[in-house]
Amino acid sequence: MKTVIAVYTGTGNSLYIASRFKDAEIHLVEEFLNGDYVLPESVDSLGIIFPVYCVGIPHPVKRFIEEVLGKRDNSELGYLFAINTNGGMKGHANYQMEMLLAENGLRLAYANSIRMPDAYLPLTRKFPSQKEALEMMGKEEEKLAEIINDIETNQIKLPRKGLFPHMVRKITENANRPHKKNGLTLSESCVGCGICEKICPNGNIEIVEGKPIFNDKCLSCYACYHRCPEHALKYKNVKGQYKGLQETSKLFRR
Repeated sequence: MKTVIAVYTGTGNSLYIASRFKDAEIHLVEEFLNGDYVLPESVDSLGIIFPVYCVGIPHPVKRFIEEVLGKRDNSELGYLFAINTNGGMKGHANYQMEMLLAENGLRLAYANSIRMPDAYLPLTRKFPSQKEALEMMGKEEEKLAEIINDIETNQIKLPRKGLFPHMVRKITENANRPHKKNGLTLSESCVGCGICEKICPNGNIEIVEGKPIFNDKCLSCYACYHRCPEHALKYKNVKGQYKGLQETSKLFRR
């Protein structure tokens, strides 16, 4: 049985969940969009694992569905599942996923969500240590094991519709578009290591004369902030960092 998982991840939470599927072939969403990986014609099971952004779907995941899945022959594509990771506000993300897939000729078979440490700077003022993050995930292990078993046995679980789904979807899609302003400032402690450039999932950061330059494609994942070894990026009154459950090098895109 061939299982492929498409993962969109900023700080590594969604990649952590994907890594728990032992025999799955895991690829970042960017690999599909850039043509670095082409989904085989015949796939027994395809998973999409993503973080909830503004109670919706991250823009690159939307592009993956429309530009990759929506433009291929999916007659030999088997069981399709989705898992969202969230900091407590999962919103309508899975139902939005079901609607988006249906618009592109695909049928979602299973959807679920996992609560994980929240790394969104505008809403969070205290981030867990790695030990605390692992303890938090320990509480979710039973649910995660059940989800994996459900998927491996091709169970059916569809998301709830929720209130005003079309209106909420329109709002979240507009909010999740790439943008220029992210509220980050660069301090003098920057040493030009280039980690922020390597880790950015949307290729929004360039190192110019030893310093990062932010362009207009930010998705506010704040991976650059959390993974900076010098803590050189600052955001208003936020002091801590969330180092995540994956090694920084596993998140390098370039």
